Amino acid sequence: MPKQIKASIIVTCYNKERYISRAINSCINQSFPEGQFEVVVVDDGSTDGSREAITLYHGFGGYHFIRTNFLRRNMGAAHASNVGMRMARGQYLVFVDGDDYIHKDFLKVMTEVLEWNPEIGFVYCDLIIVPDPARGQYRRLALNTLGRLLNHGAAVAYRKQYLEALGGWDESLRNCYDYDLLLRYRKKYRGYHLRLPYYRYFKAGSVLSTRSAERRQLQRMIRARHAKKRPH
Repeated sequence: MPKQIKASIIVTCYNKERYISRAINSCINQSFPEGQFEVVVVDDGSTDGSREAITLYHGFGGYHFIRTNFLRRNMGAAHASNVGMRMARGQYLVFVDGDDYIHKDFLKVMTEVLEWNPEIGFVYCDLIIVPDPARGQYRRLALNTLGRLLNHGAAVAYRKQYLEALGGWDESLRNCYDYDLLLRYRKKYRGYHLRLPYYRYFKAGSVLSTRSAERRQLQRMIRARHAKKRPH
């Protein structure tokens, strides 16, 4: 494997035994040049069969570009994302939740936007909502508006050096950690909305934009905290 990896896909998992193989397979089967990307899987202390499912990929079929980290206990998605960020060797980073998956051209197209446009700090694409089959619903296209992006943080490609400069995710937040990160990221770096539905977002609930009162309250707290940090 070359020393310089161009892009890293970080998969974070907590008790996603039913879906984690689907997520990893979608990351393996990218149209990105072989040897120029890696897959980093961080298991956040799962208590189901996720660890066993992930371990099956160790050396399987020559997939030497898959690296794993099994955390001893559940530390939260923000911590798992930071672990993946620190492990990653690519200059471009994308994050995939353990129950989501991606189109085969996701990595290629998303990183090309950053490669060709140095003034862009991050790029995000549209979604295909994949509902729980038990609910008898159909897949549907969802425009990844800025409001939705702030709410779920999915389908984004970042420049690693920018993420590191911001200090990554705030690990004190068990919820709305992506909301906090993106507010900080957008203050310094320009984003670009790519109108292609290359991210498959698993949604157990009925509506993507549904927010609990607790979540809305936490978002208000985060906005207030950011407002206090602005220079006068």
